[in-house]
Amino acid sequence: MSSTTASTMDSASGPISELQSDFELNSTGKRLVSISIFSVLFLGQIAYNIGEFPLACDLVCYALLTAYLLASGYAAPSVPSLFVFISVIALAAFRIPFATSGTSWSSLLLLTVLYLPLCFRFKCRPGLEPVQDYTLNAYVLVASSIAATAVVQIALVNGLHLKALANIYFVLPQALRGAGFYTFFREEGGIVKANGFFLREAADLSLVTGLALLIEYRTRKRSIVLGLLAAGLLCSFSGSGLIAVFAGLLLPKTANRIPAFIVTAVGAVLLLVILYNLELPFLAPWFDRLSEFGKSGTSAYARFVAPMEMVQNSLDGGILNTWLGKGAGSFFRDLSLARFTYEVADPTWAKVTYEYGLLGFVLLLTLVTIRLYSSSLRVEACHFFLVSWIGFSFLLKPNYCLLIWLLTLVPNARRLSRP
Repeated sequence: MSSTTASTMDSASGPISELQSDFELNSTGKRLVSISIFSVLFLGQIAYNIGEFPLACDLVCYALLTAYLLASGYAAPSVPSLFVFISVIALAAFRIPFATSGTSWSSLLLLTVLYLPLCFRFKCRPGLEPVQDYTLNAYVLVASSIAATAVVQIALVNGLHLKALANIYFVLPQALRGAGFYTFFREEGGIVKANGFFLREAADLSLVTGLALLIEYRTRKRSIVLGLLAAGLLCSFSGSGLIAVFAGLLLPKTANRIPAFIVTAVGAVLLLVILYNLELPFLAPWFDRLSEFGKSGTSAYARFVAPMEMVQNSLDGGILNTWLGKGAGSFFRDLSLARFTYEVADPTWAKVTYEYGLLGFVLLLTLVTIRLYSSSLRVEACHFFLVSWIGFSFLLKPNYCLLIWLLTLVPNARRLSRP
């Protein structure tokens, strides 16, 4: 929120202006918002390991900001969201004692901690637009810094062969490394992909800059910022962000725009086919990724094809597995027993369906959808979040849950009033 806005609120009179003045995020709130965004993009790999549990910086910021808004009285619960949330947690807890696969109460606890805040947001009141603007501008600013870091990184790593700058993971002490198995270093066609140094993978850089690019394009449209974010996106050599950006721009905002969406989608496919047949050298790294869908051991196969095999195994296990899943935390435990000869990723659609069943997937999808589309975040960004949440491995990632929660804190009164 700008100082001009803050002074205007302070000088105004009347009950509404008093509400606005009381709601200022010029001290603790602003700091927590900025630190939370910074933690997602710059501190996501830093964690204090307590035994086998990594206490990540972004998870701590998530908890602090949630606690602050609840304690301040500015946040209020959403009854429909709470009902959906309690339903999915209750069903998951009911399933674990009867599961035949290896399950984990800690996995269910993490799911509870990450998605409970989605049931709380700012109360509907006048004067919340500056809060939303401040949050979005803070995100674009920090994402631009990551994009600039990625541009410098790709030049130093590939030009001067400074491999130590390929990922902060390689220079962090063991005690401060976050948990998880990721592709911290990826080289393709002789080029080491950029990840912004602080992010885990090139796909993360692609999604971070893609979301910021979409927000900036629909708000301020600053040429320098757009150019910097686009450069960061291209340095990732990852299609994840592009897929989500295209989804945000092409998916219909309302039902009456579905015909236009179909026409646009067909046009986009034709454009891609034409570009593919032109065999332009600078587009080769992008189009070569399409062939990965049919080759086991590749990134695309691991992310999109192999998880389907896991889901199919679960659906073949009977009606209980189909509707309630095999239990929280069972995906990777069963994966180790299956002894696949190739890598299998855990995109949200596959992990939720496998562990929580079709019913759990519908409930969690409903919770996230309600949160996104009842907020004042632009519909394009909501589409971006929804598609990437479903399609990529973000179910139990504190950083992504924090971003969804933070950028959708401000409700949209018009959307909430629609049936």
